Amino acid sequence: MMIKDYNNGFKNPVAYKVGAVYSGLFMFVGAALPFWALWLSKMGLTPGEIGFLIGFPAFLKVLSAPFVAQLCDKWGMTRRPMMALMALSVIFFCGYFFSRGFMAFVLVTLVFSLAYYSVSPLVESYAVRTCDRYNLQYGRLRSVGSIIFIFTSVLFGIYLDHSGYDNFLYFCLGSLVLTLIAIFLLPKDGRKFPPPDAESIKNNSEPAIGGQSPLRFLLTSQQFIMFLVVISLIQMSHGFIYVMGSYHWAAQGINNETIGLLWSIGVIAEILVFIFAGKVITRIRPMYVLGIVAIFGAVRWGIMALTSSVPLLMFLQTFHGLTYGAAHLVAMYYLSTRVPDQYFTTAQSLYSSIPMGLSIGVVMLLSGPLYDEFGGQAYFFMAALCFLVLFVAKYVRRIDHDVLRIK
Repeated sequence: MMIKDYNNGFKNPVAYKVGAVYSGLFMFVGAALPFWALWLSKMGLTPGEIGFLIGFPAFLKVLSAPFVAQLCDKWGMTRRPMMALMALSVIFFCGYFFSRGFMAFVLVTLVFSLAYYSVSPLVESYAVRTCDRYNLQYGRLRSVGSIIFIFTSVLFGIYLDHSGYDNFLYFCLGSLVLTLIAIFLLPKDGRKFPPPDAESIKNNSEPAIGGQSPLRFLLTSQQFIMFLVVISLIQMSHGFIYVMGSYHWAAQGINNETIGLLWSIGVIAEILVFIFAGKVITRIRPMYVLGIVAIFGAVRWGIMALTSSVPLLMFLQTFHGLTYGAAHLVAMYYLSTRVPDQYFTTAQSLYSSIPMGLSIGVVMLLSGPLYDEFGGQAYFFMAALCFLVLFVAKYVRRIDHDVLRIK
């Protein structure tokens, strides 16, 4: 299986159904990511408690997502597990309405996160397979989520300024319910996959034994492990700006409106890459693209460590389209061309839980101490992570020979 070069866009009705799922997911993220900490503070939690509640779910991905995905690969389906997990997410989220005190919030966050953070890698897996089946462009479908995120965060922020947080949980719950409905309306999985055999899972440099579990096959593959390392380094470099970016800009005298504009520029650049860069990425070797992304990342973080010039920051924020958007598209292309169909959902979940969860979560936890010690110059550490990518990517090309495994 691979992500193909198609121009159908949204002509096929199934594209709207997958887009609706992304809309529901990012409607929730657009409300929760910017304002969840503020709502928790209004519930009487301390900054330390809020930081823990926001930070530790990133590590829960590693506990749940890969094992759920492995079951999906064995069953040859993703839609029904998505429905079940999303229904559990809706039920568990209702616990926030009755929570009083830190430990109650910890318990609800634990059970909710275990269910909810297992959904997104399944959605990505379903979307990639649907694009292959219906001749759609994955980047354009994925851009729907980023667009909804911008509209939700801006409009919901205006609403909260005028009406307060009384209905905050109801909006979040409503977005989860809409996501569940959208998943229910998805077409059934295209096909069940036959049991893997020795020939179908034969690797270019390290043959695998037929019948291996998806997790064992992937976590014993040198190529796949090194791919995770490269992507992890790139995504880890974003951890500092996610936690301390706005704080540092405000400390430099930049007002809230401008800070919001800086974040919007980054997301808009990401959207443009998702829409227009898909065809280009499929024509260039993945590790070459990731090397280019790493160079732009090193430049972005290195200059951010030295400047508070708003025009220059606006220019540097356009690099987010490459450092996040292009890296994500390359990851989807790499997984879809090098991982056997039988193991794709598990591989997708490992990508979601390790580079996008555990790795970036470590940097986010360290961002506060780094800022206390180095201030804005902590961005140099993020630039160093990107420089390290160049050496690792070269090693990956050597052991992998960049041979596409097209199904």
